[in-house]
Amino acid sequence: MFWTLFYLLTVFFVIGGIAVSALNKRSDTRQRKKRWVKYAFYLVVVSATMGCIQLGIMRYMAVVLIAIGAYEILIGWYMSNRGIPFLLLSALFYAVIAFGFYRFSGNVASEMLLYVYAIVATFDGFAQITGQLFGKKKILPKTSPDKTIAGLIGGCVMGVAAGLFMLQWVNAPVQASRYAPLLLCTAAFTGDALASWYKRKCSLKDYGRLIPEHGGILDRYDSFIASGAVFWFVYL
Repeated sequence: MFWTLFYLLTVFFVIGGIAVSALNKRSDTRQRKKRWVKYAFYLVVVSATMGCIQLGIMRYMAVVLIAIGAYEILIGWYMSNRGIPFLLLSALFYAVIAFGFYRFSGNVASEMLLYVYAIVATFDGFAQITGQLFGKKKILPKTSPDKTIAGLIGGCVMGVAAGLFMLQWVNAPVQASRYAPLLLCTAAFTGDALASWYKRKCSLKDYGRLIPEHGGILDRYDSFIASGAVFWFVYL
């Protein structure tokens, strides 16, 4: 399963590299550099996450991600003019999602963790590629201006296709086999949109600069955290 996923994502990254090259033909030097830096660090993030899953230490990675995410939320609130009720409601919602993600990370077989992460990574990658190449109409213009209808459709199509393709190597329940890929893509988009909404409410551009050009841990892992939590609550 691991090597099948490795080869599949390698193909997707090659496609992504070609797309970045095409986009950079009509961009200035600064923008070209930013795209390649973001591409390179996304490759690092995906490789590190897959490695943690394969080594059986995803539970510990989940603790680190949840802790850093909580810190980014707290700092974002502190830098805003939002009141205590906003912080408490945000913290409660995050706690529920974080609990589901932690349970998912520590109590699900490695092959299923890889399966979920592959769908989310595919959705994220192709949503960005198709959105930048073909996106014109914004889907959330005030909350997340970079998200487009073309990006959402492209991400969902490729994410669902990847999920259905990988089912032959996953021992999944029948109901999960039928609906999980689309559910996970929907959860990934929702998690990303909610993280963007929180940033806008707190007047933040980024949650942090730990990962260059990715706007913080929550900015990079919001989709996976939300999808893992939803998978746990719905199926397990």
